Amino acid sequence: MKAIARDGHVYQGAADLMTLQRTGGKVSPRLVGINEASTFWGFCQAHDSATFAPLETRIFGPTEEQAFLLAYRPLVKELYLKQRQLETSAVMRDMDRGKPPFDQFLLQEFATDYATSVQAAISDLTHHKSNIDRLLLARQFSSVRFVCLHFDRAPDIMCSGFLQALYTFGGTPIQDLLDNSVLEQFGVSLIATEKGGAAVFSWLDNSDATSGILVDSLLSLPYPEIPDALVRFVLSEMENCFIRPEWWESLDADTQHTLMDRMNHNVNPLKTTQTDHLIDDGVRVATWKVTHVDQKRS
Repeated sequence: MKAIARDGHVYQGAADLMTLQRTGGKVSPRLVGINEASTFWGFCQAHDSATFAPLETRIFGPTEEQAFLLAYRPLVKELYLKQRQLETSAVMRDMDRGKPPFDQFLLQEFATDYATSVQAAISDLTHHKSNIDRLLLARQFSSVRFVCLHFDRAPDIMCSGFLQALYTFGGTPIQDLLDNSVLEQFGVSLIATEKGGAAVFSWLDNSDATSGILVDSLLSLPYPEIPDALVRFVLSEMENCFIRPEWWESLDADTQHTLMDRMNHNVNPLKTTQTDHLIDDGVRVATWKVTHVDQKRS
């Protein structure tokens, strides 16, 4: 994130419990140090360095291994965060003290539904992590599939996430969250590279049916429209987004509010995802351009 930081800081949407209480449940961008923004206690230093050395110490291709690791890293972080969120649901149950009985009922009902939603996510993530761990330990990366969009410069938003494709960029349904089966998922990262920047979508071959549909809907767009489509996608779908301060502060207030609405799109896990949230809304804020695309689809 040094490529987009100002004095070691970037903007991040604050979605911790205390902030959401203060803002009425709204995510609000705040400046954070890049060490704070990029750290989570999922690996010891030795295993973190050894596992992700191909991303940190080698020129970016991406190779099969690099694409694999760009999905694995956010998967582990997402599972870690969901486990912490499950702990938070227990804290929620104690927040009704002193409130009227009806408010207590609503809060307890929300805490129960929230815990159920988080537990379902943990179950899916644990399933995917088990499969990916097996491949990582065997150093078998041939089943990874990826699409890498190279940029002329580092994107003003950097992020990484592991999530499920629900709708295409045209609004066509792909998967249903209410389906009782394990949802197919993929990793996506916006990163700086030695030659500029990149957006990398990566998944295993057993998730081709859904991930391929999503990336094909993105690649069907003209190159000049893809960066703004990615802005819509990452701000709507991912919490782990970090923003160049100069870029964010250059946007007018109306545009900032529009993007903040996207940051709040999936804050409440109990609300239904809007089917049209990835469709072009006419907002043009991306200043980076796609130069070429690399794919490994078989």
